[in-house]
Amino acid sequence: MKLFVINLDRQPERLRRMELLFDGLGLRFNRVSAVDGQRLSQEEIRRWQSVDAGSRPLRPGETACFLSHRECWRRIVDEDLPCAAIFEDDLHVGADAATFLRDGAWVPSEADVVKIETKLQYARVDKAAAGSVNGRALHRLRSKHAGAGGYIVTRKGAEKLLAMSKTFPSPADQFVFNLDLPSAASLAIYQLLPAVCVQDFVVKEPSMIIGLGSDLHDERTGEKLKGTGKLWREIKRPFVQFGGHVARFLSNMASDKKWVFVRFT
Repeated sequence: MKLFVINLDRQPERLRRMELLFDGLGLRFNRVSAVDGQRLSQEEIRRWQSVDAGSRPLRPGETACFLSHRECWRRIVDEDLPCAAIFEDDLHVGADAATFLRDGAWVPSEADVVKIETKLQYARVDKAAAGSVNGRALHRLRSKHAGAGGYIVTRKGAEKLLAMSKTFPSPADQFVFNLDLPSAASLAIYQLLPAVCVQDFVVKEPSMIIGLGSDLHDERTGEKLKGTGKLWREIKRPFVQFGGHVARFLSNMASDKKWVFVRFT
């Protein structure tokens, strides 16, 4: 399977880390020079953006990130690849990742996209597994599970994504993995359980955190709640979490779908 790693020209240290990481797995990847949001003009941003009712304008970094992923989709189609894995350059990967990345024979023929990363959150999937690979299960994804740090796209999936993204109203991870949006809802998406990769800014275990940061994450979280807004959010948090647990339990009892916490190992 061909592997693409998206990397900004101004971040060679991240590229070197990914090279060492993949060398340790016995894998080679193709670097995709990321579009730099700091270099995008407002005219370029407006050219690509389609603003749906109720959506906000995309930030420069979000636009650049989407275009970088779109370039990977284009290469899959132009090179007539059965499938390819797309990675951002701030990942941790599981020790057995090579099992899933050497070839794509395990990818379901009906799949458009297979998400192999996690945001360390709950996601809704089919109870019945579509397959099992090296102790990890493959389930059809049925809910939003954001993040585009690591995923596999088939050729037909890439064709669909390119056709739908001549302009785009949302960031790349939402466009592909938020099933409340028409773009993601039209795709056959699978989730690997447990996930085999996770972005550094998502990691909670102190011993794992490298502190790479994320330009896009920083851009998105730059407008943090302050004062009473932040206080009210923290007051509500335990009640929202409890309500979520109850809702997931009831949903699991009454459906052929289930909510699972997507772990990384």
